[in-house]
Amino acid sequence: MVDTGLKDRVALITGGNHGIGAASAIAFAKEGVKVFINYLRLTPEEYGGISREEADKAKEPGRGYYYRTLEKSADEVMKTIRDLGGECDSWEADLADPKNISSLFDRVEGRFGKVDILVNNAAHDRCDTFIPQSELNRSPNFLGEYPMRTISAESHDEHFAVNTRAVVLLMEEYARRYIDRKSTWGRIINITTDGAYAHPSNVSYGASKYAVESYSRAAAYELGPYGLTVNVVSPGAVQTGWMTKELEESIAESYPLRRIGRPEDIAHALIFFASQQADWITGQVLHVGGGNKM
Repeated sequence: MVDTGLKDRVALITGGNHGIGAASAIAFAKEGVKVFINYLRLTPEEYGGISREEADKAKEPGRGYYYRTLEKSADEVMKTIRDLGGECDSWEADLADPKNISSLFDRVEGRFGKVDILVNNAAHDRCDTFIPQSELNRSPNFLGEYPMRTISAESHDEHFAVNTRAVVLLMEEYARRYIDRKSTWGRIINITTDGAYAHPSNVSYGASKYAVESYSRAAAYELGPYGLTVNVVSPGAVQTGWMTKELEESIAESYPLRRIGRPEDIAHALIFFASQQADWITGQVLHVGGGNKM
């Protein structure tokens, strides 16, 4: 067994109530890490634009099923961690509000002490496009499932507030506290998407994630002298409940490894970047997507 050197470290994981964040929280707990989860519950009506009845009826992965998972608290994840004998806590807070950034670190430090590992996973994703609404009325759905809207100041700002600005402010808050206490070991791991370079039909999501990759490289250069590494995991399509069976099979056929990802696939990459085995790796973007991007 490989010793990752993570036992008794403290990890702050955003968006940890479902999907990749939940799998990552559990994976870190299995390594003996004390885990603090930030999350935000999103209702099907407000975030997905579908009725409660439609979401509740969904029994298989797809739009309704996915939007229902976004409404989960972190309780289920924390129960799993505690059943494993791990330590964890959580706080629900909207990272689009900059005032919550400092408060989040205060809560983690009050519960477990200094943060060693920051995983920026929380994301906002509502498809927008440069295609005008008059054209969208004829073909309104992304991948046949998710409604698209023409890009606007509102759609741009919604994505960048969570996917970029919150990540930047969390990195800054962590770096300041880290340097003030004269720490010598730390990890920042940001999650983007292999569609970051260009994401047609989901343009603001892709662009906001691409900006994170630039910020991450700059942070890696500036913070390296302090012993703090900054890396990026860029996932391909991961089944977190959003893909129908038909869509999953269709996408898998285009991937060299002929399957789409599982949340645990991304969690494994996060554990590696946090581990002592990655001590001399920083400023890197690791594509974890079955060979979809090489």
